[in-house]
Amino acid sequence: MNLILERILSEKCIYPPTGPSLPLHSHIERLEGEVIQTWIAERDPKHLLEVGMAYGISSLFICDAIQDWNGVVYDIVDPYQQRDWSGCGIHHLRQAGFQDRFTFHEQPSEICLPQLLAQGRQLDFALIDGYHTFDHALLDFFYINRMLKVGGIVLFDDIPMPSIQKLLAYIANYPGYKPLPLPTVYENHRTIRIRRMMKSPVLRVGGFIKTAVDNRAWDWYCEF
Repeated sequence: MNLILERILSEKCIYPPTGPSLPLHSHIERLEGEVIQTWIAERDPKHLLEVGMAYGISSLFICDAIQDWNGVVYDIVDPYQQRDWSGCGIHHLRQAGFQDRFTFHEQPSEICLPQLLAQGRQLDFALIDGYHTFDHALLDFFYINRMLKVGGIVLFDDIPMPSIQKLLAYIANYPGYKPLPLPTVYENHRTIRIRRMMKSPVLRVGGFIKTAVDNRAWDWYCEF
């Protein structure tokens, strides 16, 4: 694991470009980050996208997974990186030596994603962790679905939230998607077993594999 990422997770602090360290919050946990890295290693994606950066913890996990790969394109979209997060996400990635591993878009996703689509961008991997209202997360998925190649995966963070649960229930009806299984290496992980006993989601992140081109009829609808 990258030393900067390990330090942040161990000390539970973030390090702004200026000023003292601050308590870490609103971040992806170590287990979820490691599972994301496993999904990436299993699929060898060349074109990745993340919506929502915050303090850059998930971005660090992703960069750590792809750091030795050639020909990888990784786009990060976050309109509030400076306003709400004091530039910490980008600062952490640069501290970790990943400054050449990503392209940052400081735009709202509803503006940036259609631009990427118009440019002909295709994706193998996407993580949606931006605005968490049902309609906004659905809009992010709408454009990502247009860019995601068959065999690619789309992930959602904070899946216990009601808005994300509702969205996952909707996407589960898409004929060209199937749920992304937990990597077998984590089946007996202590935290996973405890969450199953409590009948909670086994992870705070989850998603789908795209199994076919989205060719639904113009009037397709399914109750969810």
